[in-house]
Amino acid sequence: MKTAQGEAARGTSLSRPHLAMSSLILIPGLLCDERLWRNQVAVLESYADISVADITPQSTIAEMAAAILERADDRFSIAGFSLGSQVALQIMNMAKHRVERLALLSATHGGLLPTAQASIRHAIEMIEKGCFEQYLTEAYPTYFAVRGANDGAFRLTFVRMARAVGEAAGLRQMRALLAIRAAFSHLDQIDCPTVIIGGRDDRRTTPHAHRQLARAIPGSRLAMIDNAAHFTPIEQPGKVADILRDWITR
Repeated sequence: MKTAQGEAARGTSLSRPHLAMSSLILIPGLLCDERLWRNQVAVLESYADISVADITPQSTIAEMAAAILERADDRFSIAGFSLGSQVALQIMNMAKHRVERLALLSATHGGLLPTAQASIRHAIEMIEKGCFEQYLTEAYPTYFAVRGANDGAFRLTFVRMARAVGEAAGLRQMRALLAIRAAFSHLDQIDCPTVIIGGRDDRRTTPHAHRQLARAIPGSRLAMIDNAAHFTPIEQPGKVADILRDWITR
């Protein structure tokens, strides 16, 4: 795997010389980096040339999508988590003809649910007051299922990713999410193989929101994972990797 540090995803060849492997771009979520996908990359790198997008420099969803498209191969697949799912849907609006497969994790059909909007506005207030670490402490349990909320390794990954992304980029990402005012258009015109993955215990992007998104995209597959909330790639890494492997190899 290569990660694009300081720039958006770049198609990076990991294939054996005699194999032609498709390009897969993984898009992290709010205050996340390549560590979010560590376990999935370990499984999927045998099936695709993987790059992880850096969506920290930009200020809007459209800018994030454009930066990824500028550096992507002519044809590629996308898996986007949370904020990254919104970037992936923007890419589908801008250049769906270039996308071979689409995976949306912890996703809505456009923007934040009302409770999540309130949480993000509160987060912005805390960070602007210099309370970034306090925000991380308060936010962590709201993103994970009960078991995960008490898992020290999960917490450490969550905090290290957020610190690496940093306060300034985190604020840009939060404001970009709040700026999404409506569902993405043309969801019913997405015709590539699509999988939607959610945690049954997700309180920020609810199972109902996942079902609503799945209904909006014809032929999409909905996979709801037990014992997981918002951070399915971390909470249930093997299950997410298995679903994505099936999706990328079909």
